[in-house]
Amino acid sequence: MVPLGPVLEELAPELGIVARLRHSRPWRPEVDAVVWRDGVLLLIEAKVSDYVAGIAKLPLYRSLVPTTPELAEWASWEVRMRLVVPRFRAWHQAMAEAAGVEFDVFEPPWMREYWDYRDRYWTAEYRTRRQAVLALRRQLGVE
Repeated sequence: MVPLGPVLEELAPELGIVARLRHSRPWRPEVDAVVWRDGVLLLIEAKVSDYVAGIAKLPLYRSLVPTTPELAEWASWEVRMRLVVPRFRAWHQAMAEAAGVEFDVFEPPWMREYWDYRDRYWTAEYRTRRQAVLALRRQLGVE
Protein backbone atom coordinates (compact mmCIF):
# COMPACT_ATOMS: atom_id res chain seq x y z
CA MET A 1 0.00 0.00 0.00
CA VAL A 2 1.37 3.38 -1.02
CA PRO A 3 -0.01 6.54 0.60
CA LEU A 4 -0.98 9.38 -1.72
CA GLY A 5 -1.57 13.09 -1.32
CA PRO A 6 -0.04 15.74 0.90
CA VAL A 7 0.70 15.49 4.60
CA LEU A 8 -1.89 16.86 7.02
CA GLU A 9 -1.83 20.65 6.94
CA GLU A 10 -2.36 21.05 10.68
CA LEU A 11 0.91 19.34 11.59
CA ALA A 12 3.67 21.68 12.72
CA PRO A 13 6.41 22.11 10.08
CA GLU A 14 9.09 21.89 12.77
CA LEU A 15 8.23 18.18 13.19
CA GLY A 16 10.11 17.54 9.97
CA ILE A 17 8.89 15.78 6.86
CA VAL A 18 9.49 12.22 8.09
CA ALA A 19 7.43 12.72 11.26
CA ARG A 20 4.72 14.60 9.36
CA LEU A 21 4.48 11.75 6.82
CA ARG A 22 4.26 9.17 9.62
CA HIS A 23 1.53 11.11 11.47
CA SER A 24 -0.43 11.66 8.24
CA ARG A 25 -0.32 8.04 7.05
CA PRO A 26 -3.60 6.82 8.61
CA TRP A 27 -5.59 9.58 6.87
CA ARG A 28 -4.08 9.48 3.41
CA PRO A 29 -5.66 7.37 0.65
CA GLU A 30 -3.60 4.35 -0.42
CA VAL A 31 -3.13 2.72 -3.79
CA ASP A 32 -2.20 -0.95 -3.74
CA ALA A 33 1.10 -0.54 -5.62
CA VAL A 34 3.21 1.93 -7.57
CA VAL A 35 5.72 0.97 -10.24
CA TRP A 36 8.06 3.43 -11.92
CA ARG A 37 9.95 2.51 -15.07
CA ASP A 38 10.83 3.92 -18.45
CA GLY A 39 9.38 7.35 -17.67
CA VAL A 40 6.00 5.95 -16.61
CA LEU A 41 4.55 5.92 -13.11
CA LEU A 42 2.05 3.08 -12.88
CA LEU A 43 -0.65 3.12 -10.20
CA ILE A 44 -2.00 -0.37 -9.53
CA GLU A 45 -5.21 -1.25 -7.73
CA ALA A 46 -6.26 -4.88 -7.22
CA LYS A 47 -9.82 -5.99 -6.57
CA VAL A 48 -11.39 -9.39 -5.96
CA SER A 49 -14.85 -7.88 -6.35
CA ASP A 50 -16.31 -4.37 -6.52
CA TYR A 51 -14.39 -3.54 -9.68
CA VAL A 52 -16.34 -0.30 -10.08
CA ALA A 53 -14.72 1.02 -6.90
CA GLY A 54 -11.28 0.20 -8.28
CA ILE A 55 -12.04 1.88 -11.60
CA ALA A 56 -13.42 4.95 -9.80
CA LYS A 57 -10.54 5.26 -7.33
CA LEU A 58 -7.67 5.17 -9.80
CA PRO A 59 -8.32 8.58 -11.49
CA LEU A 60 -8.68 10.13 -8.03
CA TYR A 61 -5.43 8.54 -6.95
CA ARG A 62 -3.75 9.86 -10.10
CA SER A 63 -4.87 13.38 -9.21
CA LEU A 64 -2.96 13.08 -5.90
CA VAL A 65 0.41 12.15 -7.43
CA PRO A 66 1.61 15.79 -7.84
CA THR A 67 1.00 16.46 -4.12
CA THR A 68 2.54 13.22 -2.82
CA PRO A 69 5.94 13.94 -1.22
CA GLU A 70 7.11 10.33 -1.62
CA LEU A 71 6.52 10.54 -5.38
CA ALA A 72 7.91 14.04 -5.96
CA GLU A 73 10.85 12.67 -7.93
CA TRP A 74 8.47 11.08 -10.46
CA ALA A 75 5.62 13.63 -10.40
CA SER A 76 6.47 14.90 -13.90
CA TRP A 77 6.32 11.42 -15.44
CA GLU A 78 3.37 10.05 -17.35
CA VAL A 79 0.94 8.44 -14.89
CA ARG A 80 -0.94 5.36 -15.99
CA MET A 81 -3.58 3.42 -14.08
CA ARG A 82 -3.98 -0.34 -13.97
CA LEU A 83 -6.66 -2.51 -12.35
CA VAL A 84 -5.85 -6.16 -11.54
CA VAL A 85 -8.90 -8.43 -11.23
CA PRO A 86 -9.66 -12.17 -11.38
CA ARG A 87 -12.41 -11.81 -14.00
CA PHE A 88 -13.46 -9.03 -16.32
CA ARG A 89 -16.71 -8.47 -18.21
CA ALA A 90 -17.53 -6.26 -21.18
CA TRP A 91 -19.24 -3.62 -19.01
CA HIS A 92 -16.19 -3.42 -16.78
CA GLN A 93 -13.99 -2.95 -19.82
CA ALA A 94 -16.22 -0.14 -21.11
CA MET A 95 -16.07 1.67 -17.76
CA ALA A 96 -12.31 1.17 -17.47
CA GLU A 97 -11.66 2.48 -20.96
CA ALA A 98 -13.86 5.54 -20.33
CA ALA A 99 -11.82 6.28 -17.18
CA GLY A 100 -8.46 5.67 -18.88
CA VAL A 101 -7.81 2.58 -16.75
CA GLU A 102 -5.98 -0.43 -18.17
CA PHE A 103 -6.63 -3.87 -16.70
CA ASP A 104 -5.00 -7.23 -16.15
CA VAL A 105 -6.77 -10.48 -15.36
CA PHE A 106 -5.04 -12.58 -12.70
CA GLU A 107 -6.89 -15.60 -11.33
CA PRO A 108 -4.70 -18.01 -9.34
CA PRO A 109 -6.21 -21.38 -8.32
CA TRP A 110 -7.19 -20.19 -4.83
CA MET A 111 -9.14 -17.34 -6.42
CA ARG A 112 -11.11 -19.81 -8.55
CA GLU A 113 -12.16 -21.59 -5.34
CA TYR A 114 -13.41 -18.30 -3.90
CA TRP A 115 -15.36 -17.48 -7.05
CA ASP A 116 -16.93 -20.97 -7.04
CA TYR A 117 -18.05 -20.29 -3.46
CA ARG A 118 -19.46 -16.88 -4.46
CA ASP A 119 -21.34 -18.42 -7.38
CA ARG A 120 -22.90 -21.02 -5.04
CA TYR A 121 -23.82 -18.33 -2.50
CA TRP A 122 -26.65 -17.06 -4.70
CA THR A 123 -28.24 -20.47 -5.36
CA ALA A 124 -31.56 -21.45 -3.74
CA GLU A 125 -29.89 -24.52 -2.18
CA TYR A 126 -27.23 -22.42 -0.44
CA ARG A 127 -29.73 -19.81 0.79
CA THR A 128 -31.97 -22.54 2.23
CA ARG A 129 -29.01 -24.14 4.00
CA ARG A 130 -27.84 -20.76 5.30
CA GLN A 131 -31.29 -19.97 6.73
CA ALA A 132 -31.25 -23.33 8.55
CA VAL A 133 -27.83 -22.51 10.07
CA LEU A 134 -29.03 -19.06 11.17
CA ALA A 135 -32.19 -20.56 12.72
CA LEU A 136 -30.09 -23.10 14.62
CA ARG A 137 -27.81 -20.34 15.91
CA ARG A 138 -30.81 -18.37 17.16
CA GLN A 139 -32.22 -21.49 18.80
CA LEU A 140 -28.91 -22.18 20.57
CA GLY A 141 -28.37 -18.53 21.47
CA VAL A 142 -25.11 -18.37 19.49
CA GLU A 143 -24.27 -15.17 17.64
